[in-house]
Formats: sequence, C-alpha cells, structure tokens
Amino acid sequence: FLHGKFEDGEEIYMKVPKGFEHYYAKDVVLKLLKCIYGLKQAAMAFWRQLLQCMRSTNMKRSSADPCLYYKWTDEGLVLIVSWIDDNLVLGKQSIAFQTKEDMKGRFDCDDVGEAKEFVGCKIERIGDDALKFTQPLILQSYRDEFKLPDRKYRTPAVAGDVLTKCEDEDVMDPEDQTIYRSGVGKMMHVMQYSRPETYNAVRDLARHFTRAGQKHMDAMLRAMKYSADRPNRGLILRPDTKWNGKKGFKFTISGRSDSDYAKEPVDRRSVSGSRVLLNGAPVMFKSSTQKHVALSVTEAELYAAVSCAQDMLYVMNVLESVELEVELPMILEVDNKGAVGLANNWSIGGRTRHIDVRQCFLRELKEKGILIVKWIAGDKNDSDIHTKNLDGPKFEEFGQVYYGKDE
Repeated sequence: FLHGKFEDGEEIYMKVPKGFEHYYAKDVVLKLLKCIYGLKQAAMAFWRQLLQCMRSTNMKRSSADPCLYYKWTDEGLVLIVSWIDDNLVLGKQSIAFQTKEDMKGRFDCDDVGEAKEFVGCKIERIGDDALKFTQPLILQSYRDEFKLPDRKYRTPAVAGDVLTKCEDEDVMDPEDQTIYRSGVGKMMHVMQYSRPETYNAVRDLARHFTRAGQKHMDAMLRAMKYSADRPNRGLILRPDTKWNGKKGFKFTISGRSDSDYAKEPVDRRSVSGSRVLLNGAPVMFKSSTQKHVALSVTEAELYAAVSCAQDMLYVMNVLESVELEVELPMILEVDNKGAVGLANNWSIGGRTRHIDVRQCFLRELKEKGILIVKWIAGDKNDSDIHTKNLDGPKFEEFGQVYYGKDE
C-alpha cells in the first residue's frame, strides 16, 4: 500500500506521529505525499498503481474479474491473480520468471518462489496433475481455542438434523455468543477454500449468529471436531483432461444442482445446493437458503438450477475473458424431472406461471446453445451434500468429489 499515489487535486493531512512532536510546532500538521497504511484510499490507490504496472508489461485485465490479468506470449499463457498486495503468477517457468522480474523492476517486492501458501491456504502438489488445498493452522486453532468433544465423528452434523431458533431463556450469554460467532466465522473461511463438504452444516450454523443457544454451540463444536480430526483432508483439483497450453483447446464445464424443499421449519424456505466442475475439477460450490418461499418441489429445484447456471456462466466468462474456449453446450444436471421439463420446454401452466422469468432464463440459454438441462437420478446427484445433512456412507461418497479417496 505504500506504493499508492493520490489522484490529482487530492490532499490529505495527518497529525504529527507520536515520538516526533518535539520536532514540530504545536499547530503543525503533515501533508501526505504518498499513501500509508490505514487510509481509506490506500487500497484503491495501490490498485491503480498495480493496473498501470500491468499495462506497462502488456498484461490485459480480465473483463470477468478485475483482479485477474493475462498475457499470451510465444511460449503460452501467463496469468496474474492479485489479492490486495499479494500476487500469484501462473504459467510456464520461463515466462513466469520473466513476469516476476518485470514486477520486481517496478515494485519493491519479495519473490517467495513456488506457491506453497496463498490467502491462508497451504498448496500441495500431487504428482504433475493435481493440487491440494488445506488449512492446517486454522484447524489447529479449533483445538487451541475451543473445547472440542472427545468423540470422533464421521460427519460434521447429525443426519437429517435442522437447527431451529431457541427460546429467549435458552439464548447464551454475550461472552458465549462471541465465542460462537468467532468459531462459525473460522468455519466459513475454511468451507470456502478447503473443506466444501462442510458447507451445509456451516450454513445452518451461520443462520443463528445473533441468537445462539447451547444446542447451536454443541453443533458447532461437533462440526469443528469433524474437520480437526482430518487435518490432511482438503480440496483437490485434479482435472480429467490435461490442457495442451494452446488457445484452440476446449474446456468442459458441467454443473449439478439440488434443493431440499421447505426445509426451514419456521419460514418454510428451501435450501439450494450446487457445484460446478471445470474439466472434472470442482471450482465452485455453494449451499444457500433460498430468498423466496417456493410453492412446490419443482419450483425449489428450478431456483437451485438457475443459481447453478449463473455460476457456470461465470466460469465460462472467466475462461473466455482470457481468450480460452469452452465446449458448448454446457451440461447442467438436475434430479427433478418437472424442473428439467420446465427448463427445456416453452409451455407455461397455471401452477408455474409465477416462475416464468427463471424458466425463460434457462430456456434462452438452451436456445443459444450455451447450456442444456438434463435429468440425473437423485442417488447420483452429489450436490445433495449441500442441501441436507447426510448419513455417513452417502456423505463419504459425495464428499469424495472434493477431497478424493484420501483416507
């Protein structure tokens, strides 16, 4: 952030720092010439400097993600992913090294070598065809900061269990509420980057941030114990097809979605779950409570399908924004034949007239040859792991989509 510069006409002043008062008169304030840590403008100012640096090295910015930059050279594609002031360079060794040298010539930065950690994740290579993401330090903090149970659990939550609101007399005291929020916050970070199989359990815990009771605390500690007992388990990216490094290669994007109808016992909202694979590797996944009350199982399934289709389109846009190609149509699999029929046909019945906007969204994608919706049997739909708490065997079967057969 110290590299950021102010825009023309922007002036910022600060008080004399402690320890330097005797060098200045009492009524003196200091005018900043460059950004410092703590300024609201610092992040944006550094981003502008980074963007200028990228342009000066002929790097282009992705239109799908403002923190993704790319350049095609005679040796292939080089990418830079920027996370605030940490940058990850991806590409063949020769062009990656040259890109890092270009960056070092413009910024006072450190080259830490091959990426073994990024944004709190440990990155481990599995042979030449896979990467594994784990977060052992955060998992260890579960044991250090919380009183985990002694029992070892096969799943992060009780099969079929749904956490409900607690009565006023059962709400924990403010100190325990803070502990609960801290724990769930840690788990939310872990579920996004290395343990997606816990997504549904953590989603259920997060719904009770403001009024948690002892039953919620016990459920949180169980989910923590499940993860802490498996510190080496993590998200594995192992594509089933290897990219040849050229522009003409067509990447495959597939998705699956599911819903659990009227799951919430109070407001009767359904839960959507989905996952997106890029050449067989999981790149997007989610579990979320639907924003509207669905009037039927078919409607709930259609809402989940639309959400998954949006994620698939985003992955496609990212690839196309760096001049890569995607094989069309993409395949979205749903285990409800009613939802599949609505997505593929233009007829509108009285009971589904109110959801025609979502129907038309999927139908238009089909007409353009971008995406088609197909049926899959419910016992084969691994996105079910994001809609409900499954029993041990089915949880392990579907969880292996993310962490493989690691144990």
